[in-house]
Amino acid sequence: MSSDDKKSEEERIFDELVERYIAEEEDGLTHEEREKIKRENRVNAINQWCAENPNRDPTRAKDKTIKQLALDEEAVVRLEEFRKNNPEKMAEIERRGENKSKYRDNRATYKEQLSKDYLHKDSYEARLKKAEALNGCGFKTRTFKSKRFTDEYAAELKSPNSGSTLEGHWVRGDGQQIAISWFGGWSNLFTALSFLLMVSAVMFFFVDLVVIGFVWGDYRWVPFVIYMPLFIIGFYMHKHRAILSHRDKFYFNRHTGLVKTPHTLFRKPFYLPYEDIVCFGANERNVGSARGGSRVFVSLMVPLKYPKHYRLTKPTFYVGGFNRQWDSLQYATAMTFMDTSIPLGTHLYQSIEHYFKIDKDITEKHGFPEELKPYLDPTDCQVNRQEVW
Repeated sequence: MSSDDKKSEEERIFDELVERYIAEEEDGLTHEEREKIKRENRVNAINQWCAENPNRDPTRAKDKTIKQLALDEEAVVRLEEFRKNNPEKMAEIERRGENKSKYRDNRATYKEQLSKDYLHKDSYEARLKKAEALNGCGFKTRTFKSKRFTDEYAAELKSPNSGSTLEGHWVRGDGQQIAISWFGGWSNLFTALSFLLMVSAVMFFFVDLVVIGFVWGDYRWVPFVIYMPLFIIGFYMHKHRAILSHRDKFYFNRHTGLVKTPHTLFRKPFYLPYEDIVCFGANERNVGSARGGSRVFVSLMVPLKYPKHYRLTKPTFYVGGFNRQWDSLQYATAMTFMDTSIPLGTHLYQSIEHYFKIDKDITEKHGFPEELKPYLDPTDCQVNRQEVW
């Protein structure tokens, strides 16, 4: 969030509190009592319009005032239904809201500027040499040309504090690293193999019942020795396929300025500066199978530099799979995340708090980053500062 955005948000909150205070001084009513009276007047106005215009929807009225009143009432009703049907979620929302107010009241902690020495400050050339040292060899440079993938995504969000959310765009981060999944890798291979084994076991079972069962006689246990292990192994692989999911992600590291690519089936991951990662979308709406089957939008993550020991292939990775807007937003979030001059946007807070609560980093193989712990409340496991760097 830019300084202007933060200032305007603070001014909005301050103006709202001033207006509420003045109103209470004038009429002696609390905010809740005033809202109740306002709603009664709104409902009466809508009912009067409906009586004058039977069988018509007030939300589509030509009168803009009535239309807005009807839309406001609909929003209030939806909120009441949500409160009624989701008491646990509402309790969590209210708890988080109360915590935020508590953090703002403690101005010394809320506005305290902590050291940011752990963020990457090296030049591109220095980070390139660091990546070469980690890879054990130099880089080759490539140019990317494709008849299908010609739509290069923008590298930054217009507003770093808006857009991507944990639920909406599958962007996860622990404050130090952010992860973007690709369509290949070990976890997808295990998923495919597990389904193949389970389907084969079920088909073998039905064949045994219909055909083989009449022949084996006393030795009907023999097929079970074959297809039961197949099903058990397949089910186990499907249930635990997420064990390898950490190998199938791009990791953008805000503290080093480097990106770690996923493990492929036959090659180890490598490191490169984040400036050398670009993302393309197809110039067509969808990319489908050759037979015209199920079609899905995909994007392509392209490293513009790759290790010299990649002799036979130039690495590219299919990512996304949602739609162009979400894929480009996911990539822009990663690029903005790597810009250390911009504080982390609030759209990442929920993910950071999740990993802080379980005390794991994003790979869930190591502990939560120590540098980020001062930004979270140890009791509530919630971000308690104005800016999370």
